[in-house]
Amino acid sequence: MIDPMVPGTRPTPTRFRIPVLALLAVCAALPPAAHPESGYVARGGSDDSDCSDSAPCASLDRAASPLVPGDTLHVVHSGEGDEAWIGELFRGASLHSGRYRGLITRTGEGRRDLRGFIRLATAWGTGLRPRFDSAALAIPNLADALTEQTGIAASVDRHIFIGSPQFMRSPFVYITADEVFDLTDSETRALGEYLRGGGFVFADNAVPGLEFSQAEAALRGLFQEALGHSGRLRRIPDGHPLYSCFYDFNGPPPGWEEAWPRHYLEGVFLEGRLAGLFADKGYVHFWAQPFGNEAHLRLGINAVVHAMTTGTLARQLHLVLPER
Repeated sequence: MIDPMVPGTRPTPTRFRIPVLALLAVCAALPPAAHPESGYVARGGSDDSDCSDSAPCASLDRAASPLVPGDTLHVVHSGEGDEAWIGELFRGASLHSGRYRGLITRTGEGRRDLRGFIRLATAWGTGLRPRFDSAALAIPNLADALTEQTGIAASVDRHIFIGSPQFMRSPFVYITADEVFDLTDSETRALGEYLRGGGFVFADNAVPGLEFSQAEAALRGLFQEALGHSGRLRRIPDGHPLYSCFYDFNGPPPGWEEAWPRHYLEGVFLEGRLAGLFADKGYVHFWAQPFGNEAHLRLGINAVVHAMTTGTLARQLHLVLPER
């Protein structure tokens, strides 16, 4: 059990079977909804086939070819497979190729038995351009922590603009601000579409020591402007799966809030799914530090894992494993 109060150091049908159960989301009691566009991949398959369950393809790229470049892939399989073959598949859908925003699969029964990759970035808008030092360092440091501590390799885009194709296909979006800002009407509509469509936003107030600051008001207002009444922020219970999907927490790590410390985070829930998180704690500054921020980075890791395993943006691909 992690004590977030004590930061430490970063430390063909006769031959194959098709999985009946989808990959269970490790951060939720229910699996993520299957996307209607899905393909099947098998060792011994052919990229000249139609990638159906009876005629699987040989590569992830071929199975995903009907999809839009930049999608996130949710790879589903059950039981034990050929790890060398699976490794080859993932290398073919390389993080560095730029074709996908992310990929996630589960390789065992444990909650940490995850493999995949993700591209992370800070979101910008027409009037939202966080240029303070911590904003430039936070996401690269979180990406390093993900790569070092999990089976999810992460890379960093400099930033992505709200409403862009990259934004709309990202399973995890980070927004921070240290001053007031406004989104355009089109950006606000895009944010609402993204959240309703299965995306996840981590909104982080960079000036939590200033009670009722303009930055805080703007960040809080993001969700309600984009979602209307559904965008009302509510307290995230300490027992929420966000706090146990990879690392264990009894609640959020402390932040830089001074006047009115809050021992909780707030979120937006859409049909029971945590779609937006608001941290009035200045985590951006902790993530930017070179040390003494283990608990804060681990909460960030939990947020990314939660987003990738409970969101419904991911296009679903199935690995067809040989019978043993």
